[in-house]
Amino acid sequence: MVAELGLNNVKVDFTGCHGFCQQGPIAFVEPEGIFYTHVSVEDVPEITQSHLRDGQPVARLFYIDPVTDQAVPYYKDINFYKKQQRIVLRNCGRINPERIEDYLTTGGYQSLRKVLFEMTPEQVIDEVKRSGLRGRGGAGFPTGLKWEFCRNSPGTQKYMICNADEGDPGAFM
Repeated sequence: MVAELGLNNVKVDFTGCHGFCQQGPIAFVEPEGIFYTHVSVEDVPEITQSHLRDGQPVARLFYIDPVTDQAVPYYKDINFYKKQQRIVLRNCGRINPERIEDYLTTGGYQSLRKVLFEMTPEQVIDEVKRSGLRGRGGAGFPTGLKWEFCRNSPGTQKYMICNADEGDPGAFM
């Protein structure tokens, strides 16, 4: 539809979750920062023609603030997002999670490259220890110490087992 309307300067893409799941599906229009909520396939022609072609955002799809009952068209003005400083999840809703190229262009795997090609195993362990990273079990044991114990254990062949479903109920690490 974008191409049919001659909107060659418009790029439509899929992204991961924006974190405000109860308002989805969401459409986010940049560079203005217009934030549409509860978007359906039937809404796409109206958004494309009214907003993208004619420059008139579709007000009926704006977020409605539950406290003020007012429409909030801009992402930056929505209370849910206002005070967030996304670090780990900074690219959620910004890149397509199914395209590795998107991740790479935002600096993805740079830390892995550094660990593999620029650091010694001891430096990696020291970095993890300095980070304060802890296990998610009830004890919250320091991950760097676990790695150091493994590295310093006798023998040449070693095994590390990861419980990827760790996290005791009530253990707030």
